[in-house]
Amino acid sequence: MKPRSPLCVLAAALALASPLSASTPVSRDQVLEAIRLFEMNASGDLAGSGRESEKNREVARDSNTILRYSLESDDVVVDLGPDAVPWCDVKKGLSEFANSSERGLLLAAYLSGCVKSQLEAGKQDPSPYPGWVAMLKIYRAVRIREGVSIPEADALLARQNAGTLESFAAEASRRSAEKLRKTYGDPQGKP
Repeated sequence: MKPRSPLCVLAAALALASPLSASTPVSRDQVLEAIRLFEMNASGDLAGSGRESEKNREVARDSNTILRYSLESDDVVVDLGPDAVPWCDVKKGLSEFANSSERGLLLAAYLSGCVKSQLEAGKQDPSPYPGWVAMLKIYRAVRIREGVSIPEADALLARQNAGTLESFAAEASRRSAEKLRKTYGDPQGKP
């Protein structure tokens, strides 16, 4: 197995461990720029670039910006439940999982896809589908670059290859909504 890229370790560590309370909120333009840079740098082959540590810092910074925006902004809503992000348990954290740093990078990619899709559409949509598409793009690169296999991401990749990812996302959204209704009640006032 290839050694882990510092890119994955640094992005995951910063995105999931950084304090999220910055003095000023992240703007729409700032997060869109962070997403653009994240997409450009996270999927590229950094091994021979000579700028590896600089790109690692950029991916970590952009991951943190995307995470902050997804958690703080009222413009987007992102499903972080087990049906939407089966490769990590955001309640427990990633440290208990094999390939935890790569899973963190995939979480940042998922968030970038969800946020970008909602901002481009101009409306909130908790569907995991655009996040999965973005995550799978990065996952393919990580699999090649790192030789890493994450079973939950492999299952989503198989659904994408079979043409069933979008319908599976609709089902995941339905399951998440049902779990929320059971936990918090119906927004119409029905138990």
